[in-house]
Amino acid sequence: MATPLIAAIRQRRDLKESLTHTAQELAHLASIYGVVRVSYRYLAVKCRCSRRTVIRHIQRLIDLRILRKTVLWIRGNFCEINTYTFRISWDKARPKGGSDKTASTLPPQEREKNVSLREELANQRKALRQGWVPPGSERWEAITERIVYLEGLLARGEADAR
Repeated sequence: MATPLIAAIRQRRDLKESLTHTAQELAHLASIYGVVRVSYRYLAVKCRCSRRTVIRHIQRLIDLRILRKTVLWIRGNFCEINTYTFRISWDKARPKGGSDKTASTLPPQEREKNVSLREELANQRKALRQGWVPPGSERWEAITERIVYLEGLLARGEADAR
């Protein structure tokens, strides 16, 4: 889910390189709702800078209304958790063609229409031949109907090809 959020951050031309890098690291850690819980120390290691620089970057991102910070305090002045929420808008639509990781690396699966029909027809016939489905059952009837349907589609496709 980080890809659309990172794309929205890259659209911002008012961010300097190191500030953009910090925002992108936060985006990598964000949930699908744009919420991040991370320590300054961990973020400093990820961004390869000091803890103080990360604090300044986060404050700058808050000032630019890119992030909103929520602090959970327990017993006095002890800060338990910092939670950051991205306030910028990004494309929240589901990725097309697979998950976030496979969509960008794998092309959509394309097969020839007649080849897939023939494969499915062979699989349906095999199910009946192998005895995986008891004869006369509802499933048996459904498979035989499917076989007739696939044979009709295949015959029509071959007739159209002539």
